[in-house]
Amino acid sequence: MAGQNTPVAETRPADRAGGARRGRRRGDLQPQPFPDVSAASAADPAVQRETLARLRTWAEQDAEAAIDWYLHDKRLKRVASRTLQGLAISFAVAGTAVPLGTAAYGGSGQGWGYVLLAVAAGCKGFDHFFGVSAAWMRDVVVAHALRTELNAVRLEWAADVLRAGPGLDTPGRLLEPAEVERQLALVQRLADAVRGHVDGETAQWQAAFSASTSQLQGQSPLPGAEQRP
Repeated sequence: MAGQNTPVAETRPADRAGGARRGRRRGDLQPQPFPDVSAASAADPAVQRETLARLRTWAEQDAEAAIDWYLHDKRLKRVASRTLQGLAISFAVAGTAVPLGTAAYGGSGQGWGYVLLAVAAGCKGFDHFFGVSAAWMRDVVVAHALRTELNAVRLEWAADVLRAGPGLDTPGRLLEPAEVERQLALVQRLADAVRGHVDGETAQWQAAFSASTSQLQGQSPLPGAEQRP
């Protein structure tokens, strides 16, 4: 499950884009510093435009940081998942082939076959309990969703600038309230998207981990484990 940044392991971000990932992974994605917004922004056209530009940069950098975090985490999880899956397949094949091969020569490799099959099951169990493959898929989904949202916001911002025409950059002209509202709405939309995807992936990770822990605790103890020595 961003985050988890968004945008960027096993303590997830202490505070990722304002979301909760306290103590989950090392290499936590830290939120970008929020830019200063002064009261002069409402009266000075130059300061107004600069403030809007800083807000846009802040939201984009937060999204890019989350995307980078998930892509980096995805690479780690992909290697781990493929390694575990490859080992599981290899040991399972060996666990079947060794007894057959030894039997063909009059030997008995059944014991080793059980051992190899147990190791294969252990690899699958490790992947399932720690959610390596599932985390890999979540990283892919969140990184793709954040990239799509970031590109959409950038396109809408560019379209808004083009629709405004040459008067937008006229020195000394304050932006119309509707223009300011549209641009602020795009900034908020991107910031909300980062927080939403990171928090959503965090919730999935927590649910999967809780389910795995409950399943492990519900397993029967080893024979004789409760007997006094």
